[in-house]
Amino acid sequence: MLILPIVNKNRILNVHITLKHAEKVRKRVSFPDACESEIIVNGKKLSESIYNDSRDYMAPLNFIRYNTMHYPRNYLITTRGERDSNLYDVYEVAPPPRKVSDGLDNLYGRVLTDMRKEIPGTNNGRYISFEKVGLGKSITDEKIMKLQRIVKEERDTSKWPALFEKEGIADLTDTVNFIRNFDCTVVTDTTIPEDSLTDTLKALEVIHTRDSKNLRNYYNMALENRDIYAKLSYINQIVYNQPLNLIQSNRQKQLVKHKDVTYNNAA
Repeated sequence: MLILPIVNKNRILNVHITLKHAEKVRKRVSFPDACESEIIVNGKKLSESIYNDSRDYMAPLNFIRYNTMHYPRNYLITTRGERDSNLYDVYEVAPPPRKVSDGLDNLYGRVLTDMRKEIPGTNNGRYISFEKVGLGKSITDEKIMKLQRIVKEERDTSKWPALFEKEGIADLTDTVNFIRNFDCTVVTDTTIPEDSLTDTLKALEVIHTRDSKNLRNYYNMALENRDIYAKLSYINQIVYNQPLNLIQSNRQKQLVKHKDVTYNNAA
């Protein structure tokens, strides 16, 4: 389980990041022609490819893109086997979007790896940082100011793509469009009041324990994730005149699922 800690309205939310267009299609199976933690694209297996030995998180994504270049079809991912058997689960996943930046590909690749390393029946979490995956590198204040100026001065939206390209900021809109390929759901009963966390930090940092260091790193990560998410949302607001609305609660997702309408519901 890939967890994004993020500060939101004086709270720290723990957000589960998954791929939006991925569905678990089989549970507790084992096929003779597919091992655990495998990716199968148009009959090609990651384990039999040149990408398999790479430790780069983007390697599985590069393998998928290469093998869907001419035939963009859904592909399969198998999880790890259960702790007490060789049975695993199987995901069916839509082809990935085109590359926008290394940071986004790094994030996408880590979600793929999280699916491959999933152990059915367990719930082990790993934190993810927008900053460490490199998502913030291309979202600079200077580029956002250029975007804001173009949108303000040019009312004809059909001219925006060319102007964005000319100013070297087309990747900003591409980034917010790419990020919509992720589902971001708040993990129930894990929200922490920010005041409570900072009070705990003040008490623990006096005695310089390992717990205080880990907690400080967690809080700093949540603050950095907030800042980068705020920039993404601001870009979306400038271009599409609405906030990004990416992070949802479980309850909100169920409301959308059961109602036969399409609209944004966000935490």
